[in-house]
Amino acid sequence: MHGQLLVSISSIFADTRGPAANLLRSLDGEGIPVSLLIAPHIDGHWHLAKDASTRDWLKDEEAAGRVLILNGFDRAVQGRRAEFANLDSHEARLRLRGATRQMAQIGFNPRIFAPPRWRMSPGTLEVLPEFEFDLAASTRGIHELATDTLHQARNLSFGEGFGAAKWWRRNIIHAAERSAARGNTVRLSVSGRNLDDKKVAHDFCKAVERAASAGAVPADYGVYLNHG
Repeated sequence: MHGQLLVSISSIFADTRGPAANLLRSLDGEGIPVSLLIAPHIDGHWHLAKDASTRDWLKDEEAAGRVLILNGFDRAVQGRRAEFANLDSHEARLRLRGATRQMAQIGFNPRIFAPPRWRMSPGTLEVLPEFEFDLAASTRGIHELATDTLHQARNLSFGEGFGAAKWWRRNIIHAAERSAARGNTVRLSVSGRNLDDKKVAHDFCKAVERAASAGAVPADYGVYLNHG
């Protein structure tokens, strides 16, 4: 039995939108769906609400069927630490309330949540259903919130706090291929910050290609919505 191949791009804002769009065109052309991780604030100075070009581009992508995933509130708020990695339920609720409210005001209502770097505290997982999310994605896998079901599948990333050096990229390519060959679901993600490096973009596409060739079935995170 074959697993799925889930591909995503994070850190999408004005400076990274162009390279992200280039990667989307490449993978779309190969029949590989790509989900986009978006946030209302990045780096303390960029605001999606104030960036009409990125906002319109994301709305066009969503209208065309692209899955958008809420990727936190302010990715820079805790410096180098992942924003939702250690929050208790109260703090997680406050940040989720702010993020969902601001996104709704500009026309976005994602049904899937993934914290920065995929690191999610138990308190965050506990309160997510209060905000009408159906799914959450973490380092552990895909969480169906209504049924408290976990589909185990670790994430393999370029950037996003995991590095993008040549040796790391090579290891991810091999890991993706091996995991797909075993019939596991393969999750591959890349930070938009790294996509201006053509070698990183090329190797990410290679990891996707190897996983698909080894049997992983291309899908997007929306495949788990209304699962079963």
